[in-house]
Amino acid sequence: MKCVYAGQPYPEMFFKSLYLAGPTPRYSNVSSWRPNALKILKQLGYDGVVFIPESQDAQRDSDYDQQMDWELGAMRRSDVILFWIPATPDTLPANTTRVELGLQIHSGKVILGLPQGAYRTRYLERLANQRNIVVHRTLEETLNAAYNQLDAGAERSRAECLIPLEIWKTKHFQQWYSSQTAAGHSLEDVPNIEWVFRVGADKAFPLWLAIHVAIKVKGEDRIKSNETVIIRPSIVTVCMYCLGETRKQDRFVLVKEYRTSAINAYGFVFEVPGGSSFKSGIEPSALAMEELEEETGMRFSQDRFRTVTQRQIAATLVANEALLMAVELEPAEMDAIAAQVGQTYGNFSETERTYPHVFTREQIMEGGFVDFVTLGQIALVGFDE
Repeated sequence: MKCVYAGQPYPEMFFKSLYLAGPTPRYSNVSSWRPNALKILKQLGYDGVVFIPESQDAQRDSDYDQQMDWELGAMRRSDVILFWIPATPDTLPANTTRVELGLQIHSGKVILGLPQGAYRTRYLERLANQRNIVVHRTLEETLNAAYNQLDAGAERSRAECLIPLEIWKTKHFQQWYSSQTAAGHSLEDVPNIEWVFRVGADKAFPLWLAIHVAIKVKGEDRIKSNETVIIRPSIVTVCMYCLGETRKQDRFVLVKEYRTSAINAYGFVFEVPGGSSFKSGIEPSALAMEELEEETGMRFSQDRFRTVTQRQIAATLVANEALLMAVELEPAEMDAIAAQVGQTYGNFSETERTYPHVFTREQIMEGGFVDFVTLGQIALVGFDE
């Protein structure tokens, strides 16, 4: 365990990091709770970095701005921010701690401990409940929760230490980051994790990431620092088509689905079926089969799925790719899907509603209701392959 006290340099490399947030005694006759927390962490076998916003000699830093800057920097570098708030009205009012908890409540890093009877913490507890954050009642329970969440950690160095562990370990972040480093670019700073959209029953999976980064661009002698990279898992899409007598008469299955980003005249998007999965190790064809059945009600044998290509979807906007697969249908099969107009599919538990529609290539090209990504996908399959 490496202890880093207020004012000391931040480590250049670590596997996991923990910040001990909470009220700090203002008077010499009041004992700090942090030495006991360090003893418990040692007993647990914790082997990561611990940021301690107190001086090692128990003396308060006279430079308030310097202390504040160090604390904010340490929290940026922390995988878990443990809040233990044994608040009392006179000696440990926890005024600054309350502000810090409010700033970090959306970060996904918070482990919260509120002892029974702590001074004016009802609002904090309700706020935690709204964010699905468990409230622990003893220091030991709170530290155990932090220890279990950090697990083995992951090695990071320099600016990588500013990427929280939960994000660092996601496949979609690593896909983006490895492509950047493979191209010779380097991460210089992470001014802010702008936004994380979490999904799942316990809101634990970080699906969408918006990270403000500063990247040293290979060969350009500059640092690009005025963009936020938006990252989400890559997807598999399935183009179901049936050849017509001419290329214009080729038919395709598109799903109509409400998306808040739609700006066409219909207020819905029309796209080929597809999606991603939380499951690790799932084969693309298996995922394609799953998504196709979920969004259209159709199921085909795995040998009918053909891989077309894999490309980034919108390179100036989102860091993810689509693996395009194709299934060629017989006219009778396409007719059967066309007859389903009005049928509703989708993952209802995730508020997904999809409606299969059949269009000719000509209708799609001239209708103005699909985006350029969908146009590009259908252009790659059909009459003149």
